[in-house]
Amino acid sequence: MTQALSEQSLTKLKRHLSEYQPQLEKALQAIQVLERATAESEEFAQALADLHVCATVLEPYSEGMVEAIDQFTEVQST
Repeated sequence: MTQALSEQSLTKLKRHLSEYQPQLEKALQAIQVLERATAESEEFAQALADLHVCATVLEPYSEGMVEAIDQFTEVQST
């Protein structure tokens, strides 16, 4: 039973990671643009908008990630 729960929790964690990672990568790319672009440039404004979208999308994913990590950790410690 524990093995099945462990596999189930790992599968859930991997699913959340696969959904989370693309948005996180987009956010990191936007941050890199913000670091190198001038504040008055269109590139900066677009990166700021992209980062805002990513943060909005990542917020609920983050909650799911925390749940999946907690569940995985609980199963591993039992």
